[in-house]
Amino acid sequence: MKGFWITFTDGTQGYCEGDSDYDAKVIAEKLTGKKVGGGEWKDFTMKSLPYPASPIIWQLDHPVNGKCPAFCFEPRKCQGKTSCPQRYACTE
Repeated sequence: MKGFWITFTDGTQGYCEGDSDYDAKVIAEKLTGKKVGGGEWKDFTMKSLPYPASPIIWQLDHPVNGKCPAFCFEPRKCQGKTSCPQRYACTE
């Protein structure tokens, strides 16, 4: 599963996981009833996130490991990154 920070047309944002960006988009829209971004696939705002962040729209609940905690405290700053850009982890 990959994680994404999603912006909806009403300006709200949240974290959602999916097998792909399209999968996460469909899941987020289905669960929230909101439209992602500008309405067309090429215009929506959705960027990868290295760790889960709050609010969580949907996240895989792994049968052995459970859910990964929301480690990312600055998703607007970290979105689009493949790893945490902080010198020290936000949890320290």
